[in-house]
Amino acid sequence: MNMSIKEKILFLRKCASEYEATGKSKISDAEYDALYEEAKTEDPDNDFFDEVGGSLQESHIYGEKVVHKVTMGSLQKCPNIETSFKGWLILTYPSGKKLNFVVQHKIDGLSLGCIYKDGKLQTVVTRGDGDTGVDVTRNAKFVGGIPETIGCKDDVEVRGECYKDREDFYTNWVGEYENPRNFTSGAINQKDANVTKERGLDFIAYEVVRKDFDTEEDKIDFLKKNGFANLSSSTLIIKNGTHETVLSDVRSYMNNIQRDKLPYSIDGIVVKVNGTSIKNELGYVSSGKKPRANVAVKFPCEQVVTTIEDVEYAVGRIGSMSIVGLLKPVRLNETTVKRVSLHNFKFIEELGLKIGSEILLQKSGEIIPYVVRKVSDTKGATPIVIPTVCPSCNGKLEWDDTHTTKFCHNPNCPSQLVSKIDHWFKTIGVKGIGEGIITKLVEGKFVYSLADMYNLTRHKAKLGDLMGKTTTQNILLAIEAVNELTLAKFIEALGIGKIGTMSSRITDMAGTVEAIDDLKANDLLAIDGFAEIKANNFIDGWKAQREEITELLGFITIKEKKMKSGGLNGKSFCITGTLSKGRKEFIEMIEENGGRFSSSVNAKLDYLICGEECGSKKDKAEKLGIKIIEEKDFLKMIE
Repeated sequence: MNMSIKEKILFLRKCASEYEATGKSKISDAEYDALYEEAKTEDPDNDFFDEVGGSLQESHIYGEKVVHKVTMGSLQKCPNIETSFKGWLILTYPSGKKLNFVVQHKIDGLSLGCIYKDGKLQTVVTRGDGDTGVDVTRNAKFVGGIPETIGCKDDVEVRGECYKDREDFYTNWVGEYENPRNFTSGAINQKDANVTKERGLDFIAYEVVRKDFDTEEDKIDFLKKNGFANLSSSTLIIKNGTHETVLSDVRSYMNNIQRDKLPYSIDGIVVKVNGTSIKNELGYVSSGKKPRANVAVKFPCEQVVTTIEDVEYAVGRIGSMSIVGLLKPVRLNETTVKRVSLHNFKFIEELGLKIGSEILLQKSGEIIPYVVRKVSDTKGATPIVIPTVCPSCNGKLEWDDTHTTKFCHNPNCPSQLVSKIDHWFKTIGVKGIGEGIITKLVEGKFVYSLADMYNLTRHKAKLGDLMGKTTTQNILLAIEAVNELTLAKFIEALGIGKIGTMSSRITDMAGTVEAIDDLKANDLLAIDGFAEIKANNFIDGWKAQREEITELLGFITIKEKKMKSGGLNGKSFCITGTLSKGRKEFIEMIEENGGRFSSSVNAKLDYLICGEECGSKKDKAEKLGIKIIEEKDFLKMIE
């Protein structure tokens, strides 16, 4: 399934937050990491890659937030041994030096930090976003492998992975949760600690912080002596290796792991430099959350054969029709796959897909399963019918210019309306109103347009009967909570022409609704990133929605864009590398001080702000003669 970089980041962030809060994510670490690597290749400077774990959603937190004294980060990831791991090894550890590593299983569970004082367990905290986690001490006391007392009297924190025994899960618990990983997170986040106890979780330790050690082997000895279940029995110690011998040893180690016989799920291995002083010397990336010295190596993606039993059609926000194959259920990466995107009719034609086709599925670069190829057709396989009417409104469907995708052009199509409203509320930051609620409102004839969402109070009594009084009240309060937007955010939320955050460039040119009314497509061509099709789509879309825009402005106040100073005087900036703050914060600083952010390096760019580990953007800027500055130089410009 093709996804834009923005869609990939949104999907990844949603998966991380959902898992951190509820344990209900329907993906494994292997699937998540594959899409993570693909997105990072496309947009390596996105601030998402400085994040660890997911955001802590208040509605799902059962314990108090706790700030980690030592950042609880994660690892850089290598999708394979032969290219990415080999490249990391050569880049990080120059030839000629003897290499000493500790190699262990990478458990696919829930990361916990167990804090001990004077030998007694004080607090157990989830990883959260790496800086802040959640106190789950009450529940963690019922997790096997976390001793309540240890022999060490120092203040120390033992970190490891909480997991559910795979055999027990698939024998007694599969159904409510897709895999042991999701089950584990759901079990630890229970309001009732007795439920956690009944779920039967275990903990295995692999790290010690707040205490100094010379080597990783010393940490393993500490864990064994203090009664922690640990990975010592499956640990490989590599001593005095070369690039070639390390590659060979790691390859052999991975090939000989019998994953189906392990009590926990693993999605790869961890390679850690043995000497802690070397780790400290090499430092960290991603705002101090990922050590340069260590890395996780992933297993190859899995593939499986299943059958297309039927197809289903749906229409999205802009009217394009998608086609989904309904599959004979099959297990893939510890999830049950029942559906897969068939993209469009050109894709179906090229692969020769039919109802009854056996297909090869894979979860790799795409988080959602995709069709690799057709294997064969079963007896009685039938062609996939190309519909002529919209499955939502029965309106006529028309081909696009490439004769690849069909479109419904009915502006009152219910499916398009649901997607449009969902996009609006997600963009402006309203929480608690998802597609399920919106679909009920549209199907219940309470809403016929986006603006109708702001008139729901008149249906309060009937909505109370349909959804319950509390839910209804929460919906109304959520809608009322956001009533001021900048003009750029207002336009972005409308979703006109799929311009996204490029809306800010339009409002730089035309700062009022009336000024936008006067814009022509040729005016937009002067904006970097606008070609003829995009310009025409925005102008036509704005005119088509102008009446609804007037209605919405009866509920939404357009606020002025905050400007701290004009110190940057309309200059354009691009960002690359790791900076002291997230990318979004720097974009805000640029725009608040009169500058303009550019996501790419081009001849019109004024400055490139370079942090640590600058990539190809720096090379391109040097070739174009663009001024390259450090973070400290930028901060002086806005003082």
